[in-house]
Amino acid sequence: MNTYLLTHNDRLNELNIDYFEKAKVSLKDPLGLMIANDVNWIKLENNWNHSKFPVVIGGKGDPIIFLHGFDSSFLEFRRIYPLLKNNFQVIIPDLLGFGFTPRFATTKYSPTQIISNLKDILNALKITKKIKVVGASMGASVALKLTNEIPNLIDKILLLSPAGLFGESKKIPFPLNQIGASFLSLPQVRKSLCRQAFAYPDRSVGSMEEQIASIHLGCSGWRNSLASFAKSGGFSGSYKFIQDIPIKTICGENDRILGEREINNIKNINKLNCISLKNCGHLPHVDLPPLCNKIIQDFFHINKNYNSI
Repeated sequence: MNTYLLTHNDRLNELNIDYFEKAKVSLKDPLGLMIANDVNWIKLENNWNHSKFPVVIGGKGDPIIFLHGFDSSFLEFRRIYPLLKNNFQVIIPDLLGFGFTPRFATTKYSPTQIISNLKDILNALKITKKIKVVGASMGASVALKLTNEIPNLIDKILLLSPAGLFGESKKIPFPLNQIGASFLSLPQVRKSLCRQAFAYPDRSVGSMEEQIASIHLGCSGWRNSLASFAKSGGFSGSYKFIQDIPIKTICGENDRILGEREINNIKNINKLNCISLKNCGHLPHVDLPPLCNKIIQDFFHINKNYNSI
């Protein structure tokens, strides 16, 4: 890499980290600030412009990696993080092109690149034990594709409201991808999407939740990375990546994002070992963190069986 590009990328990376530090202290949710304080910046020398990537690391024990959903960040796990770090080493990276990750015009933001970046982060962390994986919404598809590529390193998988399991990739061409990304930045759109994710938004969604859902939009390059991901087609049909590795799936009975038809498709696949939670929307780990924590701990420790809760 020539000296100009290296210097330019370093400046962009510093801007990104500076923005994160300012955003962190503005967080209204104490649990958001708690998890943000455990962010480590992992520098990847090769393939990633010598950039630093944000990864939450906390706790001791068997490693669990958490993978967030579309246009989200590590902050979505703020309510379950303190419950799990007493028994596990919890690792939560922001996926490439999302959250507070550095973004560069020369990088393509696609499923292939996201998985490649994740593998490089895991290599940099030098984890010696088999990894337990939790994927939420789109992160569930990321989890299955990651497991397909490194099956010998994965112990068990837990999927939270998995999105993208079925269907075919739909690439969104320019300029529709840019228009769509701009639309997703509108305050009323963000507010509506945030409310839609909860089972009972009138009592569950306030300024703290709305801030968490949108705070990463201030990162340099947010719109272009989202548009690039849309142009790639995103994650779809990830059901085909299921391996012979223990899987449990949690879905909320009040999930308005997946919808009843998608949830029924998930329940009809025995390999997914799906349980449904009452009074729960698209984010079990946010709507019902104590119950979600218990299911995760039991599955990863003693593998109890659940029917419907």
